[in-house]
Amino acid sequence: MSEPAPDLFATISPTSHPLVARYAITLVKGARITVDFGPTTGYGRSTAPVPAPPGGGPVSFLIAGMTASTTYHVRARIQLPDGKWLTGPDQTFPTGALPDIALPTLSATTTPGQTPNPGVELVNIIDPRGISVVSDLQGNIIWYYDNAADASWHGYAFPIKPLPNGNMLASITNLYNIPSGTPYNSVLREIDLVGNSVRELYLADLNAALKAMGSDVQALCYSHDVLPLWNGHTILIVQQQKSVHLKAPPGPGEFTILGDALIDLDENFQPVWTWSAFDWLDVNRHPMGFTADQGYDWTHCNGVQRAPDGNLVLSSRHQNWLMKLDYREGSGNGAILWKLGYQGDFTLVGNASQPTDWFFAQHYPNLLTAKGDQITSLSVFDNGNDRCYATPAGCPATGLSSPPPFSRGAIFKVDETARTAQLAWQYPLNFYSWWGGNVMQLVNGDVEICASEPVPIGQPIPKQDTPSQVVELASGPTGPVIVWQMTVAQGGTYRSYRIGSLYPGVVWSG
Repeated sequence: MSEPAPDLFATISPTSHPLVARYAITLVKGARITVDFGPTTGYGRSTAPVPAPPGGGPVSFLIAGMTASTTYHVRARIQLPDGKWLTGPDQTFPTGALPDIALPTLSATTTPGQTPNPGVELVNIIDPRGISVVSDLQGNIIWYYDNAADASWHGYAFPIKPLPNGNMLASITNLYNIPSGTPYNSVLREIDLVGNSVRELYLADLNAALKAMGSDVQALCYSHDVLPLWNGHTILIVQQQKSVHLKAPPGPGEFTILGDALIDLDENFQPVWTWSAFDWLDVNRHPMGFTADQGYDWTHCNGVQRAPDGNLVLSSRHQNWLMKLDYREGSGNGAILWKLGYQGDFTLVGNASQPTDWFFAQHYPNLLTAKGDQITSLSVFDNGNDRCYATPAGCPATGLSSPPPFSRGAIFKVDETARTAQLAWQYPLNFYSWWGGNVMQLVNGDVEICASEPVPIGQPIPKQDTPSQVVELASGPTGPVIVWQMTVAQGGTYRSYRIGSLYPGVVWSG
């Protein structure tokens, strides 16, 4: 049992982040400390355990996950080398007010009688200012990331993800916010919970390193996703421009088009492997969005995942495909092993096997289950922009199908050997989300769907921001049941998904 230790001396001090405190204490050799905190002496949340340094000595770490303008109670629990526990005295810490910056307004509700999956919500905002946040399940902001230096060149995190070491990784770009005449810029940055930079890689430095290694990839900007790997490497999506000869409209002729590349960065953010869509895909296949005003955006890759066999699965929105790439943990030649989607390598089987039952203009492939090293199911947010491409009549001049496009969360069963896919689950939304979004299967079996700035089906897309929608669904006797939902305004939410807490290996009740 715990025994009191009133002689323990610890300090709690503010940081430059109003919702983050710094905790400092001296520990004996072999001890480790966990800090509990909450608005009452019931506490309710805890940090991850922090070990003493070799030989013992001072320990300093961050406490994060608190709401603004609130006095928090804090206590230490210390495990000694002999296994005994000491509990420190209760201390208090007042958080600061939220700053006057472009933070989103969140509104969250839980359906009576339902229990959401534990954790907190990471909301990746890219517009208008691009300040991403973490909230509790009541919609209270408990963490945010804002960097004024990035705002000066219109940079925003696209996306931001938690790392196994407790820091965050952000691929920051000005891809879609760039004013006329402003150069593209990007930085890959690891930050601590205060927002301090731990390490970073700017666009110019990446391109210099790519040139030095002899790669023909030169990045125009970072784009849409970054994937931390188990071995400390990082897969980064970048966009590049090349002049190509096009046979199909708008050709024939030479055109400069946008394509995508992948960069494998080692643990020091140095490039060691590259892949380019220009080496593997047909530049004359462009079923969607291939117009001058969009820069002839040919592939628009927006998500990358590691497959269980060590290869990569890449989502190309403008090709309506998920593609498996020969990566083999960095030793592969980059060949496309298969293409999943309409006009790809898989046959759609089961009751839902019409061409329009495929996903179109999709976001965020998420690999769910595997048998051995073979993928057996995956989820995807099916935006549906280009679904009319699969109808016999094609897309009418309006660019819309008839009936109008709709969006859905979808889960597909996959047989990589037989090259078959089957729609296993879907949740057709009553609106159309023309960009962004994701689908996640949660630990308790629920499914969470984020829809970016949706509009009612059949209505025109407004020029102003509309709220983004996030919903958690459980299985019910007659279909999915809404457990929890949240709206985000202003609505520029690229992704939103549940994480256990702000600490690796720690799950908060929400």
